[in-house]
Amino acid sequence: MASEVVRDSGQLVVLVGGPPEMARVYRIPDWHAAGSGRIAVAYYGQHQHFEPTGETELVAGQLMPVFRFSYSTAIAE
Repeated sequence: MASEVVRDSGQLVVLVGGPPEMARVYRIPDWHAAGSGRIAVAYYGQHQHFEPTGETELVAGQLMPVFRFSYSTAIAE
C-alpha cells in the first residue's frame, strides 16, 4: 500500500483507481464530510475526481469510506 498523504487534519478515506502512483489512503479536509459526495484531489496539475462507493475498508484497524476514481480535469490557472 502506498504511503498516507497528510495535508491537514481531517477524515481518512480509501481511494480506488486513478493514477497508480497516487496514495491509496488520503486525508480529506475537516470541512468536507466524506458522505457528502464526490471529492477532488489535486495531483500533478490535474484534479482527480472520486465518488463514494458506499463501502468501507478496514485499514490499520480503522474503518474508512471507499471512493472510486471517476474522471480527471485540468486545474484552471
